[in-house]
Amino acid sequence: MDGAVDRIERERQFHDARFAGGEDDRSAQMKYYIALKGCFDRYAKRRMELSKDATVLEYGCAHGGNAIALAGVAKRVEGIDISKQAVDAGNVDITARGITNVNLSVQNAEAMDFADGTFDFVFGSGILHHLDYDKAMSELRRVLKPGGIVLFTEPLGHNPAIEFYRKRTPEARTPDEHPLLVPDFRKFDATFEKTDVRLYGLTSLGSVLFRKTPLLGPVRAIGAAVDSVLLRIPGLKWWAWYALMEGRRA
Repeated sequence: MDGAVDRIERERQFHDARFAGGEDDRSAQMKYYIALKGCFDRYAKRRMELSKDATVLEYGCAHGGNAIALAGVAKRVEGIDISKQAVDAGNVDITARGITNVNLSVQNAEAMDFADGTFDFVFGSGILHHLDYDKAMSELRRVLKPGGIVLFTEPLGHNPAIEFYRKRTPEARTPDEHPLLVPDFRKFDATFEKTDVRLYGLTSLGSVLFRKTPLLGPVRAIGAAVDSVLLRIPGLKWWAWYALMEGRRA
């Protein structure tokens, strides 16, 4: 138990410092995400579709930018985050905008305060790999209504080149985070009755080299087309950088 408490507190301190403008600066890593445009475009599209007239939870909301963007389509949006620094800033923004159907709160994602079967839709980006995965899966299923859907984008941890880069840049991540591995996807499949996992970011990562040129779009499109073939190959597909994970509870 003490180990779990220590891990949660380390995460809290890291993200409070990040959102307070402390030493956590991920700008050096952000340039790589341009290669994942297809992943995040689909994530944004599905997030909007699944939020329509729904009771929604953003799981790991930071300052609530995505939750706020759904105010006009969702019935109600709750957001949780471990960082009080982020949640307070987000709630100030929500109040200033006069939004009445969005609320952010500081909560432990592994043991939420919400009642069973509260939400139609739960979404998050880059959150599951910071958590005790088994507890997260259990909590997500618990707070979903029957027929409810979860949607997440998460990094994978099988590509040797990406793992080498991560080891060289420890300051850009928390000491306890763990990019997802094959058993984590098996657990996802076991938690929800219907799942759809799409993988992104293999050869398309090369497009980062062209990010400041007119060739970015064409090179990225070529990489995505090549990836659509390579990421169907058993074994090799797990070398992808990112996954878009959708699961439905019966």
